[in-house]
Amino acid sequence: MKTLFVNMREKTYDVFVKTHRLCLFVCLFCVFCSCNSNVIYDENKSVDEKAWAAKDKVYYQVDIKNTAMKYKVALNVRNTTDYPYSNIYFFMNTILPDGTITKRDTIECYLAYPDGTWKGKGSSKVRDNRFWIAKNVEFKQQGRYVFELYQATTDTTLSGIVDVGLHIEYQD
Repeated sequence: MKTLFVNMREKTYDVFVKTHRLCLFVCLFCVFCSCNSNVIYDENKSVDEKAWAAKDKVYYQVDIKNTAMKYKVALNVRNTTDYPYSNIYFFMNTILPDGTITKRDTIECYLAYPDGTWKGKGSSKVRDNRFWIAKNVEFKQQGRYVFELYQATTDTTLSGIVDVGLHIEYQD
C-alpha cells in the first residue's frame, strides 16, 4: 500500500511538472511571437511642447547592416489636442554613412480629420500617430545613417507637439 501511495504521488508530481513546463513553453512562445522582428529602429524624442523652434533639430542614428533588404520608414508624432493646426510639416535630411547628405525631404502629416476630430490613438489630451512616409527604401551603404528632422511650419516656434520619432522596419 505504501508503494502504491508513493507511485501515485510521483505520477501526480510528474503530471504537475509536465503541465507547468507546457504552460511555460506556451507563455514564452507567445512572448517571442508577439515581438515584431521586422523592426530595426524605433525611437521617439521629446521636443519643447510649449515652443519647438524651427531651428531645433532632432537626430536619429540608425545602423544599417543589410543592404540587400528593402525597408519602410515612418514618423511617429505625439501631439496634444491643443495643437493649433490640423497638419504639420517636417524637413528631413539624411546623412549617409560616407558623410554625404541627400536632398532635403518635405513631409506633411495630417493630425486631424477634415471635421476637426483628432487622428491617432489616445483618449486623453495626447494623441499618438504613425505616418508611413516611404516604402521599398533601399539603403545602398552599410553603416550608420543619421536622420535630421525639424519642424517646417510657418511658425518660428510651434506648440502642441510632444514627441517626434523615427520608425524603420523591413519591408514585408
